[in-house]
Amino acid sequence: MVIERIREKLWEIFENPDGKVSLYFTIKDYRNRYNSYKPGTSNAMNKELIGILLDVMAELEGKQLMPFNPIGSLEDVLEVCDYDSVDSLTRIWDSLTDSKLLEAPPEDISKFTFYCLVVQLNEDKQAYFFRRITNFKKLKKGIIGQLVSGDYQKIEAELLGIDNYVDIIGYDGKLIAINHVSMERIFDIKTQYRESAMRTLALIKDTGRIENFARFEEDSINDGRVIRGLTRILQDPSKVDRCFENFEKIKELVHTMQLNIRFSEDGSQLVYEDKNQLQNITLIIRDAYYQTFITERYGVDELA
Repeated sequence: MVIERIREKLWEIFENPDGKVSLYFTIKDYRNRYNSYKPGTSNAMNKELIGILLDVMAELEGKQLMPFNPIGSLEDVLEVCDYDSVDSLTRIWDSLTDSKLLEAPPEDISKFTFYCLVVQLNEDKQAYFFRRITNFKKLKKGIIGQLVSGDYQKIEAELLGIDNYVDIIGYDGKLIAINHVSMERIFDIKTQYRESAMRTLALIKDTGRIENFARFEEDSINDGRVIRGLTRILQDPSKVDRCFENFEKIKELVHTMQLNIRFSEDGSQLVYEDKNQLQNITLIIRDAYYQTFITERYGVDELA
């Protein structure tokens, strides 16, 4: 319903979008700071931009909406999360305010990371459409040109591309991720993953169920896949306690799946020995191992 609602509002302003569309190009630097530049756009350009968005929204209608999963996403599924769950969003909003905007674009416009179209749908509702910048650097050693009066002429200026795709939509306090990878790259949530993973590790430490925990913690925080898994657990923190309260089930699982995991002499702890065990231990805590009902086949739900 959200996609349909946005599309309806876009149709309402399509014929006259003047004053209702703002385009921002944003730089994200190595310190994760955001700086934005707002170019002027004509009414004709604004109408064309709305037309692109309408085409995008038509393709998204009917797609299933699911909560954002740090580990990955299924095909043809849109992921949703709250604005509040993305720490960098406040800094991006701040960079779009008139008082913080860059007065001029950088000399090297290839530094722009993404652009954002902000559309005023009505008096109190805005929609944000994020897209990573189309990369023209592949043609750096070639020539980009156009046909003018039958002649092929080189275009001297650097180009910024706006294509017919959107990576992320922001509306009514929610982010809708069409492209999972873009969520990480535009909003730099890898840093946020690490902080979330540390909170999950603190919960695991409190259970006292992993021998050599300090080494397990250090290796975990340096493994990108494990960090995502630990972040996923934080969406349901009680899963940690539920897992280790059923410690006999863990022993049964390790035996059944033939996992390379030992237990302490008194049987009260998992013994962490090396990095090869990281993923298996995280999958155990995530309760990702399963057995099918009909064929009783064993497997792993990588998105659990």
